[in-house]
Amino acid sequence: MRQLYYIVVALLLCGACDKQGGYVIRGSFPGLKDGMIVKLNQIEDPFNEINLSIDTVRNGQFELKGVTPSPVFCKITISNKDLVTDKKEIKNNGTLLFLDNSKMELQAEHYDSLSYIIFMHPLSTRGKAKVTGGPLQTEFNHYREVLQPLEADVDIPSSKLLEARFYKHQYSPEEYSKLYEEQYPLLLSRQAKVDAARMDFIRQYPTSPLSLYIAETLINTEFSRTKEELEELSRITAHVEDSVRKPRFLKRLELAQFQYKGVIYTDLSLETPTGENVKLSEHIQPGRYTILDFWASWCGPCKAAIPSIKKLYNEYSREMLDVISVSVDEKNADWQKALKEEKMEWAQLRAAQRENMMELSFKYNLLSIPRLMLVDPEGKVVFSGNDADALRLTFKQLVRE
Repeated sequence: MRQLYYIVVALLLCGACDKQGGYVIRGSFPGLKDGMIVKLNQIEDPFNEINLSIDTVRNGQFELKGVTPSPVFCKITISNKDLVTDKKEIKNNGTLLFLDNSKMELQAEHYDSLSYIIFMHPLSTRGKAKVTGGPLQTEFNHYREVLQPLEADVDIPSSKLLEARFYKHQYSPEEYSKLYEEQYPLLLSRQAKVDAARMDFIRQYPTSPLSLYIAETLINTEFSRTKEELEELSRITAHVEDSVRKPRFLKRLELAQFQYKGVIYTDLSLETPTGENVKLSEHIQPGRYTILDFWASWCGPCKAAIPSIKKLYNEYSREMLDVISVSVDEKNADWQKALKEEKMEWAQLRAAQRENMMELSFKYNLLSIPRLMLVDPEGKVVFSGNDADALRLTFKQLVRE
């Protein structure tokens, strides 16, 4: 009698869970072996994954269950590590999904057709897996179907430029310059098509949490969106309900109001090599272009960019171009030593005090170096990036116009 009582209570509790709602993700396909570990991890922050559910494959199938208070970006991984003795045979394959409280199914041709997804791009075409079920995941599948061919087009010039930078020593200066002049404009035009498709998707699904995710990717790169684009993103996503992503997006959007393409540069308090406190604006001349080079003595890529900047400076400094290097070195001695070694003929400044560095980090969202920026004759930021060759082509295009 007591056993029957517990069974009835358990059934009632299960019924209560169903009424409250939750997610269920099932999978059963060739290659799944009993004992494989299946994990569902939230990856909103890829460097701080949160495990939401775990199961062990039994009878060739698995089931992940739980409740999510808000839609979240996740990955499913299926590991065979407990089934093999040779570490070289360990596999952690899986796929990506947008999780809400829906019934879903992971479909795949075979376990080996899943991707290794430690740093997998959301639009990656690798792997032949698909998660179905739920309105949000249906939107995500549609988004991937539309964007994947466009991203594949972007990957072609992007890969060529990456390879060229890596093997730059194998090219003559003329060959390298020609390749960049061919591939970089192609990259920009194809990336513009991707961004346009993203905006179209957001307009099509204005209340979807997925649209908020896409909008966040659009504004994560500082000085890349116009003021009008930011205003449209803010307006469209205003009614999205998402307790996880919305606060983060609004905070980033607030910063973006000072970091959009075409914004007037923000003044900074800095220090000269002789220890004098000055404003950045004292070295920016109206009517001329200005390159801002944020760097440090310990930064190899920063030093690698200096010859390209010198070439531009020598070619255009008399007519229309100034350069200002802003160091983030903590120690003055390191900075002074690097100045003697690099022999840069243009203005040299440093964020010497802690408050100067905090001001620089906040106003320019300076999270990494090198950072190269181009300010036009009206004081507007028209380029921001870490690629000296991209800066060169952007500048020359503006001069031609």
